[in-house]
Amino acid sequence: MPVQSLPSIETTIPTSVIDAACGRIPPLWPLQNFVAVNPFLGLTGRSFPDAARLVDAVGHGPMLMTADYYREQFRTGAISTEQIAAAFTDYTGLPHPEDAAKWLDSELGRPEESMRILTVAEWIDHTTRTQWAGFVTDEISKWLSSYFDCGQSRWEIPWRDESPYGAWRRAASIDLNPEAFGLRGFRSLVRALPESESAAIQHLLFLLGVKGSEVEDFLHRQLMSVFGWSAWSAYQDRQAPGQTLTRQVLAIRLAYDAALLGVVEGYDAQHRISAPSSFTTARYVAQLAAEGTFRSTLATKIATAPVGKPGTSRKCLQAVFCIDVRSEGYRRALEAQAEGIETIGFAGFFGMALEFQGSALCPVLLSPGYEVKSGTTQDGKGWMSGIWAGAWEKLRGSASACFPAVETGGLWYGAAIVKRLLGLADTTVDTQNLEWQIPLESRVRLVADALRNMSVSVRDLAPIVLICGHGSRTDNNPYGSSLDCGACGGHKGDVNARFAAALMNDPEVREELKGRGIVIPPDTVFVAGLHVTTTNEVVLYDTELLTPAQSEQLQAWLRHASKSLGSDGVKRSRDWSEVRPEWGLAGNAAFIAAPRSRTRALDLGGRAFLHDYDSTADTDGSVLNLILAAPVVVASWINLQYYGSTVNNGLFGSGNKVLHNVVGTFGVWEGNAGDLRTGLPMQSLHDGRKWVHEPLRLQVFVEAPRASIDAVLEAHPEVRELVENDWIHLIAMDGDAFSERKPAGVWRRMGV
Repeated sequence: MPVQSLPSIETTIPTSVIDAACGRIPPLWPLQNFVAVNPFLGLTGRSFPDAARLVDAVGHGPMLMTADYYREQFRTGAISTEQIAAAFTDYTGLPHPEDAAKWLDSELGRPEESMRILTVAEWIDHTTRTQWAGFVTDEISKWLSSYFDCGQSRWEIPWRDESPYGAWRRAASIDLNPEAFGLRGFRSLVRALPESESAAIQHLLFLLGVKGSEVEDFLHRQLMSVFGWSAWSAYQDRQAPGQTLTRQVLAIRLAYDAALLGVVEGYDAQHRISAPSSFTTARYVAQLAAEGTFRSTLATKIATAPVGKPGTSRKCLQAVFCIDVRSEGYRRALEAQAEGIETIGFAGFFGMALEFQGSALCPVLLSPGYEVKSGTTQDGKGWMSGIWAGAWEKLRGSASACFPAVETGGLWYGAAIVKRLLGLADTTVDTQNLEWQIPLESRVRLVADALRNMSVSVRDLAPIVLICGHGSRTDNNPYGSSLDCGACGGHKGDVNARFAAALMNDPEVREELKGRGIVIPPDTVFVAGLHVTTTNEVVLYDTELLTPAQSEQLQAWLRHASKSLGSDGVKRSRDWSEVRPEWGLAGNAAFIAAPRSRTRALDLGGRAFLHDYDSTADTDGSVLNLILAAPVVVASWINLQYYGSTVNNGLFGSGNKVLHNVVGTFGVWEGNAGDLRTGLPMQSLHDGRKWVHEPLRLQVFVEAPRASIDAVLEAHPEVRELVENDWIHLIAMDGDAFSERKPAGVWRRMGV
C-alpha cells in the first residue's frame, strides 16, 4: 500500500498511553553484566492473576506451569490437600470443595478459552498460513543488531550517529529485501514516515485503525512480538533517562504492520483469536497450594529448630558471605569445622557501591558512589599485557589482517585448544592491586554503615573476619555473568570484598570510628575472599596482616569446608563444551532475615537467601527498611526471572544454550536469526529429565514486629505492591508465632 502523503489526523493517541505500553517492558542487561531482572517488572502494579491474563493476551504464553506438572506435584507431596483447600478459599472467596484433591484433578483438565491480541503479521499468518511474523522479526533483528553492535563487527553500518529509528528509516528506504519477499510498496511507506518516532507512531496507528481503549494493549503486543529488542531498548532508556529507544522500536515494528495492509484484504484492528487459556482457576489454585505447602513446611522447620544461645567466649572466626542461596551450603560446611566459627549473611557488595573498570559493582537499584581502579597485578603483569591483548584482538578481527593473523597464530591456537580439551587451561583468579582516592570521612561512613547493617556487635568481632564475595568460573559461556553476584551488578564480588576489608583494616578509619563509639578490637584483622561457586573453593586476597599460624588455620578450615561439599565442579569450570557448569540460583524460593541462630541448625538445601538481622538492635528500623527496600527486591527479581524462564522459556527464557550465538557482544540469538533472547537457558533450569528449578514465588520470612514491617511497606509503595499483588509472600516471625501479610494490610496467623 504505497503512501505518498500523510493523511490529516483529527485525533491523536495521548503520549501517556504510548509511554505506558513501553513501560510494561522490563530491561535486558548486556551479557557482560547480565543480571536477573523480573520479567514482569512493568506489570507489578497489577495482581499476579491479572498480569497472567494480560501476558496470555499480549505475550501468547503462560505464567503458570502445565496441568500435568501440577498433578505430578500433588502426587509427590509438593502440593498438600490442605493447601489446595486453603488456596481455593483464599482465591475464590468460596468454601473449599468437599474433596479438594478430586476437585483439582478434575478442574486441571477442564479447557478454558481466552482472547489473544494479534499484530497484522500474526493475523495474516493465522488467516492464510503464511510466515510474515517471523519475517518481520528477522528483518527488525537484522537492522537493530547492526545498529546496536558494540564492537563484535569490525564493519559498522552508516548512520550510527542517528537515532535507531532514524538509522532504520534511512536503511529501510533503500532496502529491496521486504519487497522481494512480497511486501509491496514498503520503501514508499518508509519514505513517507515522519522523521519523529512519536509522530510516526501516531500516523501508523491511524493507518492501522487502532484507537480507543485497545491502543495500549495493541502497542504492548507489538513490543512483545520483538520482546528481546524491546527489552534491550528499555535497558538503555533506563541507563539514560530521557531517551526514547523503546518508543523507536515500537515505531519500527508498527511500520511493518502498516505495510502489510497492502497484502491482505479485510483486516480490522479489532481482530482477535480465541485460544486455550494459559490461566485457569485450577492451575492458579495449584500454584498457590504448591507455594503454601513450601511455606508451611519451612515455617515449621524454623519454628521447631533448636536456637543456640549466644556464647560467652569470643569467636575464632567470623565470615561474612553474600545472601546468595549458594552461600547457604558453604556457610553450613564452614561452621561445621569449629564451634567458634560464625557466619553472617549480607548483600554481597558489602555496602560498597563501587565503579570499577567502567562497571557498576552494586545492585542495579543503586548507583556507584566511588571509583576504584586497578594497578599492576601481584604477579608483576601490568597494563601492558592488556594493551597487547587489545592489539591482538584488533589484528584478529581486521578485514585485511585476519587471515595472516590466523596463519601466524595457528600453532598457538592449536595448543590452546588442546589445553582446554584436556582441562589444563589456566583458571587462576586475577590478583590485580586496587587503587582509590576517597576522602577519609567517606571511608569512615562506609565502614560504619556496613558494620551496622551487617547486624554484628563490633566489640565481639573475632580475631579474623573474612569478607567473602562470590563469583563463578566457567569457559565459553556467554551467560557466565548470570552466575556471578547479583548484588554486584552481575560481576564477581572480589573487588567489593577487598575494598571493604582494606577500609576496615585502615588505621585512620579505625581511629576515626572511635569518635563514633565504634571500637574495632585492635587484634581483629579483616581478610577478603572469593567463593568460587562452580568449584566451592574460596580464594583469599591480601592476607599479609595475618600471622603465619592464622593464615594456615584459616586455609585449613576453608579447605575442609570445600572438600566436604565436593569438587566435581573443577572439571566443569574448565570444560568449554559444558552447558551446565553449575546450577546457579536454581531452586531459590525463600528469603530469611533473622539472626543466624534461627537457621544455623537447618539444612535449607541451598534454596534460601540468608540475611542476618537483629530487630532488637535496629531501634530506628533503618536496617529493616534497607533490607526490605533493596535485598528483598533484588532477590524477588532473581526469583521471578527463574520463575518466568521456567513457566514460559519460549518468551521469558533463552531456549537451548547449545544453539546460542552472541549478537553485538551484548546478547544472544537462538540460532542465527530471530529475536534477541532475554532470560535463562533451559540448561540452567532442567537437567534433561526433570526440572531442577521449582517455580515458586519468593517466601520472605522476617523476624521483626509486624508494625515495623508495615511502616516500611507504607514508606515504599513499590515494595508494598509486590506484597499486596502477590508477587512475593511476606511472613513475620515472632518467636514461634508466624503471620502472613495479606492484602489491605491484614496479617493472618499461620499454624506451625
